Amino acid sequence: MFSFKKKKNTCLAVPFILNQSLKSKKGKDYRRQIRLNAERLAAYEKNRGITIYSDSLTYEVCEDIHDFLNSFNYLQNTVSSIMSKIFTSFNAMKRAGYEVNEGYKDFRLKKEPVTTVYLTSDEVEKLYNLRLNYQNTLIRDLFVVGCLTGMRYSDYLQLALSNIRANVIIKKTKKTGSFVEIPIHPIVREILSKYNGFPPYTNTQQNFNARIKAICKRAGITDKVYIERTRGCKTERFSTPRYKLISSHTARRSFATNAYLAGIPAARIMLMTGHTTEDSFFRYIRIARSENAKTLSEHPFFN
Repeated sequence: MFSFKKKKNTCLAVPFILNQSLKSKKGKDYRRQIRLNAERLAAYEKNRGITIYSDSLTYEVCEDIHDFLNSFNYLQNTVSSIMSKIFTSFNAMKRAGYEVNEGYKDFRLKKEPVTTVYLTSDEVEKLYNLRLNYQNTLIRDLFVVGCLTGMRYSDYLQLALSNIRANVIIKKTKKTGSFVEIPIHPIVREILSKYNGFPPYTNTQQNFNARIKAICKRAGITDKVYIERTRGCKTERFSTPRYKLISSHTARRSFATNAYLAGIPAARIMLMTGHTTEDSFFRYIRIARSENAKTLSEHPFFN
């Protein structure tokens, strides 16, 4: 087992990461994740009976932390995300002038493709025409605004009439601080008229996600989706109704995918979604193989 001693130009890893979570100028969710990672590293130290310093993160230690995290039955992508953020903290230790062992830079994190879904344009319209009570109508209308603007939940939740210039929505995005300009879809204009502005929603995102799943189930979005993923060290294979995979973020993915399927050039969609590279954009959109084959069947190459 490992054993480490304090050296002159090193620091204790857990207190450094905890302090990092307090001093970070990023959002509270990011700071919370950093704090949780410090707690996970502290749990690892207790379990192994060791103390981690800034120079302790050898390749072998990374393997052992990875195995420790797998013992909690996390999804593989969750483990990779935790490890990545821990590595980022050790990069911060190096920038702060502490000695680090850079063995962690050789440790390769595995990321599995995530099964994500989107709503077709027809499904978005069907959802919009569904008769619901006031609270569910509010959530549905906000979700539809997301489907027809491509904004993140944090942005379409904060839309106001002041963001409208003629027939365009202009908004500074919360995540990146960049501005996007998006033409107003006729349904979005109807929603504006219905509420004399944008739907006012004050509940949690967790409640939003639970309700939009139930609403999509009611709209008949119940076809099965096959999922294969790794949890702990075991492969899980199962199918689930598509509505169970729908969340607030599905709206943005639906916009990008439907706009692309409608023939809008990727570069123009990216100006509306805020994606900065085509690589990140094409990883983002979702096109079913059947849809792809149907579209290509009309291409001159196949005729």
